[in-house]
Amino acid sequence: MSSGHLPFGQYHRAQSLGEGTYGSVVCVYNDAGDELALKVFEADEDYDIIELGTLRELSILRILRCANGHPNIVEMVDIQTPGEEDFVDGNLCMAMPFYKMGDLRRAVKRGIIGTGPSGRKQRVEVAHGLLSAVAFLHDNHIIHRDIKSDNVMITMSEGEEDRIVPVLIDFSLAKFIGGENALLPPGATHTGSIGTPTYTAPEVVAKENYGLPSDLWSVGVVLLETLIGELTVDRDKAASRLIEEKKATLAKSPFVELVCGLLEPDVDKRLSARKALAMPIFEKFGFEIPPVRIIDINSAFPSEQEDEENDGNKMNGNATNSKAMNNKKSKYLKLSPRERLIKKLCTELECKNPKTESAAAAYAKKMEEIDDEIDDIVNSQTLLDCVVVASRFYEEELLSLKELSEDGGEYFKSFANFDVDTYRDNEAALLMQMDYSLYVRN
Repeated sequence: MSSGHLPFGQYHRAQSLGEGTYGSVVCVYNDAGDELALKVFEADEDYDIIELGTLRELSILRILRCANGHPNIVEMVDIQTPGEEDFVDGNLCMAMPFYKMGDLRRAVKRGIIGTGPSGRKQRVEVAHGLLSAVAFLHDNHIIHRDIKSDNVMITMSEGEEDRIVPVLIDFSLAKFIGGENALLPPGATHTGSIGTPTYTAPEVVAKENYGLPSDLWSVGVVLLETLIGELTVDRDKAASRLIEEKKATLAKSPFVELVCGLLEPDVDKRLSARKALAMPIFEKFGFEIPPVRIIDINSAFPSEQEDEENDGNKMNGNATNSKAMNNKKSKYLKLSPRERLIKKLCTELECKNPKTESAAAAYAKKMEEIDDEIDDIVNSQTLLDCVVVASRFYEEELLSLKELSEDGGEYFKSFANFDVDTYRDNEAALLMQMDYSLYVRN
């Protein structure tokens, strides 16, 4: 069972809407006449493979559907695979709702959300919705890393035409991290840059370890723009100085107190999403603190192997030898030949995240459905590719396909015949086999 079945419908192009970091967006209609936005993910320029940002966005939004969805987070409506329509040029696409009002930056620029006293209620609506989305993500240990006015779409609530509903989009930099206090190291983030300079938190600019609080700084900048208008700078340090200057000019008010609490340079003193939602200004406007809701990834991505193991555990009760479980040698002896091979391949690639091995094993289990020679790495590259995909997705340092294809035999013995074209085909097939999310159950 997955988090809602994807319809895999047909779509008809209407017009182009814009371009983002990992692709362009076009307006489309389905066969029923519903208007949707179709995000076209462009392939990697060098190897024509799926961009890591695309894999990341699809994988998280595939989880955040249906019962795991949130009203202030964009919904993945559907996936369109390459070759179904000429206008997508053979690229992978994602269908999502079409927001006619556009993004928050344009709404502020056009005066739809006023920066003066007349826009106070609208600003609070935007703040509550955006903080609710971030609280939901952070409750589930998801960091967005690119919150900005361009990535906040605006719509109106059903039945309450005067209430603005912000919707957070673009999860190409988002990822699951550890608990609330987990930190990501600088320079080990899978991307050359994280976020947009105007919205980048001071700890990220200073190349320090950063975590969930960095998202709240970005929210603070977004809300500051609803007060004073658009902020644009090209350099990170210039943005920090400009924000401090703008904060100093703000007259005291409950909303300004909220903004300044989010734009606190000291991470330990910065408001969390839930502390921000508990501030009196929201109660004054009739907003409640949203309850904590934890997504159920297990139900989204069941594993037949785990189900069989769970059934066995129920039959065996608590008859577990704790000493054997803690013995590394015993664990290794219990590994299947495939698991031992995956461990060897991960060691060759210098993988450090233990999730890489388990993910590669899960990928291999899916891919064996279409490759019955998967365990024969002499005649099939599929198992190697499962490990490479897992490494790209879970490791902090991005694996170089160039090194594998050009120098694999010298540095990575098992990858001596690694072929990028074969990898491209296997990567696309794996994403489909994994139901468009590379995340697996614990």
